Amino acid sequence: MKNKYLIIIPFFLFILDLNSKSLASEVKIQSDKVEFLNDSKNISFLSNVNINSSYVEISASSAIYDDKKEVISISGDPSTIKSHKENNFFNGEAEKILFFSDEKIHLVGNASIKFEKISISSNLIIFNPKTGKITSDK
Repeated sequence: MKNKYLIIIPFFLFILDLNSKSLASEVKIQSDKVEFLNDSKNISFLSNVNINSSYVEISASSAIYDDKKEVISISGDPSTIKSHKENNFFNGEAEKILFFSDEKIHLVGNASIKFEKISISSNLIIFNPKTGKITSDK
């Protein structure tokens, strides 16, 4: 007789409501594991992290939402990002992605982005997915 085992993998979905001036009024974060760090007011998302807003989709291995700074720090090997808007299409990747509530996203470390017919590679790429403005650091 064969033994059968049921393995339950927790799957979490969080919806963060950032301030009204934010990139998206609603950000959905899914991951296999979530840790609340009450002292620092941080939420850690671990393993198979997927972040969606009205403008972007980000895939990574981990993310930390810092409530005090209103930023999501996303890490992966690499983390990937792509747009949801047809008229403002881009995709990119980096070792770390910072998702700010002021409509800016930073791609940090071995960063690259493809926007329309332009490809940019740099250690730091800063862009606004709502307006399409991109800047780069040396």
